[in-house]
Amino acid sequence: MKILRRLYPLAQLPHQRQLWAWISFDVANQSFTLIINTLLFSIFFSQVVVKNDAIDDRIWALTYGGSMLLTALVSPIAGAAADERAWKKRFLIGSGLICGLLTCALGWIQPGQIGWAVLIYVPANFAFSIGENFLASFLPSLAKPDQVGRVSGFSWACAYGAALVLLILTAGAMIFFHLEAANAWRPFFVFAGLWFMAFTIPTYLWLEEPHVVRTLHPGRNLLTAGFVRLAETLREFTRYRDLGLLMLSSLFYGTGMSVVVFFASKLAAEYGFQQVDLVVFVAVITVSGIIGTIVPTLYQDRLGHRRSVVIFLVIWLLTALGFALYAHLHEVHVRSGVAGIYPTWPLWLIGNLLGFGLGSLGSSNRAFVSYMAPPNREAEVFGIWGLMWKLSAVTTFPFAWVKDTVGTAQALLVLAAFLTVGLVLTLRIDERRGLAAANAP
Repeated sequence: MKILRRLYPLAQLPHQRQLWAWISFDVANQSFTLIINTLLFSIFFSQVVVKNDAIDDRIWALTYGGSMLLTALVSPIAGAAADERAWKKRFLIGSGLICGLLTCALGWIQPGQIGWAVLIYVPANFAFSIGENFLASFLPSLAKPDQVGRVSGFSWACAYGAALVLLILTAGAMIFFHLEAANAWRPFFVFAGLWFMAFTIPTYLWLEEPHVVRTLHPGRNLLTAGFVRLAETLREFTRYRDLGLLMLSSLFYGTGMSVVVFFASKLAAEYGFQQVDLVVFVAVITVSGIIGTIVPTLYQDRLGHRRSVVIFLVIWLLTALGFALYAHLHEVHVRSGVAGIYPTWPLWLIGNLLGFGLGSLGSSNRAFVSYMAPPNREAEVFGIWGLMWKLSAVTTFPFAWVKDTVGTAQALLVLAAFLTVGLVLTLRIDERRGLAAANAP
């Protein structure tokens, strides 16, 4: 038992039940992330619902992009409203239940029901995405500034572990019950919704609304008060200069993370990975993501938040440049007409490094924002954070456009440029000054 306690990063922290109630929601939403957004629903939507190669990609892009744009627009005001009424927990649980129920409803969509698919998926993805913001807003109240890296990293690792379990269960069910065809995937959507709601239960039972001193706006309704709070924060944002730089840098390296999430499997398939290889490739990225979260869990609070993010960004930048070189050499090989298959082993190394970056950067960024969030405006700050991360999904367009019109190697250089801008902005952050500004009266 003593050995296990030494290995448990949160052993010395108080409020263990609350911590695990918070981590439970990180585990819950993995079913939507993996089964719906990453693995199955986009294929089901194209092959079963739309069944028209000429328009399916465009309809899916508009559906997904519309839901993300809606989340980006609503996130800051929703966060401000939650802070005004101290309703972070209500909004978090509500988002989880709405997403879980709508995810189950995806299992009843029939071929040709494009309108129903859009009407169900858009609010489901909106609820999932905005729930991420509310979940992150609890972090400052659950951990002291010198503990947020540990808590965020460990929770992110648990979420990746849940994703790996879900991946194994999904692959096993496909093989055992012969559910390989896309039109047989409806039970997976119902399972994803039930998983989400089941792991939301501990959050509902044991996570408490943070008790902080708040500036109220009596006589105003929730929406008006939210806009007033948001306007007040924006007017004072020069005071939170370092937090603003962090938000802006998050947009740029968040774009890099979005590229990996949306294009990793497609890029791997482009270089010769077959169906089984692709499943293993996703599993490799997931395992590497778990390893990536261990570093901020153990070292971020001691190394410093800016230094940790800079290290992870440098690793990712070098990986992107290495991937660009591989893509260029592959193109030269294809143009030369030399017989034989170009080696794919470098992609396994690249995939591991990309997965490591997803875990480490995602976790460390959330902890960094928590470190500099003003105590009475957590949901509002993480609403703006959510705005930046959702916009980063939209800013993947330059990568996609260059990839389609010029080539993959050049697109990966665009990715490296985004990461470089994020790195330069991060280097300008003074985390101690940001913490002092957050805690100033």
